[in-house]
Parts: sequence; C-alpha cells; structure tokens
Amino acid sequence: MSRLSSRLLWLAAPVVLGTSVLAATSQKAAPKNPLALSFKTPSAVRGASLAGSCAGCHGKTGVSTKADIPSLAGQIPNYTQFQLAAFRAKLRPSNVMHQVAAKLSDQDIADLSAYYAAQAVGPAWKAEPAARARGQKLFVAGDPARNVIACAVCHGANGRGLNANHIASVTNLPPQYALAVLKEFHEAPSFGGIVPPETMRIALKPLTDRDLRDVATYISSMK
Repeated sequence: MSRLSSRLLWLAAPVVLGTSVLAATSQKAAPKNPLALSFKTPSAVRGASLAGSCAGCHGKTGVSTKADIPSLAGQIPNYTQFQLAAFRAKLRPSNVMHQVAAKLSDQDIADLSAYYAAQAVGPAWKAEPAARARGQKLFVAGDPARNVIACAVCHGANGRGLNANHIASVTNLPPQYALAVLKEFHEAPSFGGIVPPETMRIALKPLTDRDLRDVATYISSMK
C-alpha cells in the first residue's frame, strides 16, 4: 500500500467498521466503532474552556495564522468531531494530534466542536488576483468541457459546507493546508464508492496541478 493510500484509508473506516460515524447518544453503552461518539447536548461554553491548549497551533478562537495548519473557526461540528475521533483512534496520521486527542473524552470532542462551530470564520488570506479568478470560476461553475464539477454544488457558493451531510466548510482555509488536502484526494486511489471521500476524489480527478493551486488560492481568500 502506498504512503498516500495509508494516509487516506482512515476516511473509509466508518463504513468498514459497519456502524454510524457520529451517533450521538446519552445513555447507551460506548459503541464499538472508535469513530462513533456518545455525548449529551454539546456545550460551546465548556468547549471554550478546553480550547486554550489548541490556540498555540490553530490560533485564537480557531483562526489559524499558519499557512499549513487548518483553521477550526466556523467549521461544521460533525466534521470537527469526525477529525478528532479519527486522531484519537490513531486512524488519521499525526503524532501531535494523537497525543492531543488521546486526552479528550467523547463529550470533550462534542463541546470543542460546538465551540469552534460558533466562532467567526477567519479573514481572507492574500491571493494573486489571476489565480484567484481562475479558482473562483472552477469553484462556482466547474468546467463542463473537462467534466469538472463545481465545488459549490456540495460546499455551497460561500464554501460553508453542510453539517447534515458532513460536508466541511472550506471558507478561508490556510492556503498551504488547502492545497495539501486537495492533492491528497486528487492522488488517492478509489474509495470503492464510499462517500464523501469518493465524491471528492472523483470531483478533483480532472483537475491539473495548476487547477488545484488556483482552487486552493480561491478558497483561502473567499471573504
């Protein structure tokens, strides 16, 4: 298995494990799926008290100032819950995040996710105008002649995603991080029809390296 395949295999884990990804319950026994969470109503207030240790990397209120580290502010809660659960289970690679997430309970993950979802998305990153314009066209309209699907179809015209469908917000993501994620999906092997990762892989496959850079430039500078 290639290094890239190993890095992205965790995205298929919920289906392989055969249970719901984020089944929020209050009284049931802990699910066997390490990505399924059991928690009471999330508290953004409590999440704020937990977020202090995250600020060193992800920035105050989750707005990253580092081009290669994701912002968490404004991210849909389902997506943040999934990422933290995957890091805790050591299914998603990252030695630092493995150590951080290992200390979090299911309720901690839910509360942190609620806190970051309530924070304002960070400011737009500086962008080269021509690259941004090309990226905007691909994001909003796609390129039917090349079978390129518009990113806005799933992520929305404003890039804010959809919590009910576990579609992440991509608005103003740091540019290097955005490009790295786009390249991972672009170069990934098939996920065997598992959505949403397979949807991302298919949507990005027709894009060239320049296209990927342009899209990353645009989504990092949307607002």
